[in-house]
Amino acid sequence: MKSVSRYSYSLGFLLCLVLLGIAFYLQYFADQWPCLLCELQRFTLALMGIVFLIAAIHHPKTKSRFVYFILLFLLGMIGLFLASRQLWLIAHPDTFAPGQCSANLAYLIRVLPLHKVLMLSLQGNADCAKETARFLSLSLPAWSLISFGILIGLDVVAVAKK
Repeated sequence: MKSVSRYSYSLGFLLCLVLLGIAFYLQYFADQWPCLLCELQRFTLALMGIVFLIAAIHHPKTKSRFVYFILLFLLGMIGLFLASRQLWLIAHPDTFAPGQCSANLAYLIRVLPLHKVLMLSLQGNADCAKETARFLSLSLPAWSLISFGILIGLDVVAVAKK
């Protein structure tokens, strides 16, 4: 019989996979292109998925389980911060000049140092302040916030149970 931690890690990986699939579906088939904060949230989600997959395969028993816990917890908190920042920007759209936008993340990484890219991304722009879609009366950043919370919860369950 598999342990609860392996189930939690596997479920975390599958949830990350589904969420990334939804994000790419919205981008390529529903024509909803991500802003800088969305791209950073996707990157964080992908990193969490990789760590969940490695943890599920490795099936840590003792001390190494806490390494996965800390790594996943930190990534989840970064995701929560990014989603919260985007929700704040949506709630305060008047902080941007009309039409203010930025290049995509891949371009910025090519032309700017990493610390500048992070600063620009966290500042957000008019694209980040647009609410593009809603599902069950919640915006996509709100769903992202909930998803990161669930992933952190799965991480906690995995470390708490054998």
